[in-house]
Amino acid sequence: RSMRKTFRETGEVVRTPVCASRPRISLDANMSYLESCIERQPDILLTEMQNQLREICGVDISISMIPGTIRRPGFTRKAI
Repeated sequence: RSMRKTFRETGEVVRTPVCASRPRISLDANMSYLESCIERQPDILLTEMQNQLREICGVDISISMIPGTIRRPGFTRKAI
């Protein structure tokens, strides 16, 4: 029902979000730096990577964002 109502009111099926969310921080630009950190020190901790990103690259992110970014190019938890 709500899809039909939205289509009748707006002419589109998808609703426009009421409020825009906060823009995401992308680590893709800093991926080469993360890879070099892992190559230099394979047993580096996520907290150490977070600190280095903050100090050297000026990127302040949560620790939970780092593993997903590292997994994309093929690193696994065991490899870290």
